[in-house]
Amino acid sequence: MLAAASAEIVVDESPSAPPPPVAEDQDYVFRAQVALSEAGLKYGKYLGLVVVLVLLGSLAWGGYGSWTENKEKAAFEKIAAIDFLMPEPSEMSLYGLAPKDDPADATRMSNLEEGARRYEAAAAELAGTAQVLAWLRASEAWERAGKTEESRAAALKASGGGTGLADFVGDTARVRVLVDGGKSDEAEATLREMAGRYTDFFAEQSLIRLANLQVGLGKADAAGATYTEVTTRFPTTFDLVSLSALAVRLGKAAPADPSKAPLSPGDLALPAGG
Repeated sequence: MLAAASAEIVVDESPSAPPPPVAEDQDYVFRAQVALSEAGLKYGKYLGLVVVLVLLGSLAWGGYGSWTENKEKAAFEKIAAIDFLMPEPSEMSLYGLAPKDDPADATRMSNLEEGARRYEAAAAELAGTAQVLAWLRASEAWERAGKTEESRAAALKASGGGTGLADFVGDTARVRVLVDGGKSDEAEATLREMAGRYTDFFAEQSLIRLANLQVGLGKADAAGATYTEVTTRFPTTFDLVSLSALAVRLGKAAPADPSKAPLSPGDLALPAGG
């Protein structure tokens, strides 16, 4: 048994089999994972900072929008508070049977003047559409109080230089004051500037009013050129009634009604299978 136990142990010294090759794409994936992990560890804190900044920016923008909205609301509320204190026009004035106010009523006239001053004070503190509206209110209050010069002065300040409805009303009031004050050249220049600043309906209205003003001033050639400009710039008019009235004043053919355009053969074609 001892002889069997001491039998020589044969060791297999043949070379071991090589390890299986690693797929090249797997190696790339592994390297990419390592690179991403290192980048995450290195720049993770900066990514968190970016997220925080984005959130803070969103909060700041939302806060600014809310502040702007509240500011505009407060501006119109200030004008409405003055409206509430203004004397109401007489009921008969609504039917054109009497003036809005009785000039002999000293208390009423005094209240109108005080209201006009408050509108002007509000306009000096406001901006944008609210400011234009405040100046227009002041002009109307001065007019009701019989203060023509004060009314014109307020109306001249009602032009806000914008392109909205309130701006157009303010610009129109300015033109009326200039015409009434004998400053026709300045009124023409204002209407020409309005035609360039506004678009669509307001721009066409500015040109139509400019042509009408030129007709009234005896500038037939200039009015005709302005009419041509209107019809060229706005082949489909926004205000057929006003443009037709201008054409009559100039002795021109009435503009075509875009709603009554003639039908084309394609409009009369029956649908397939009909």
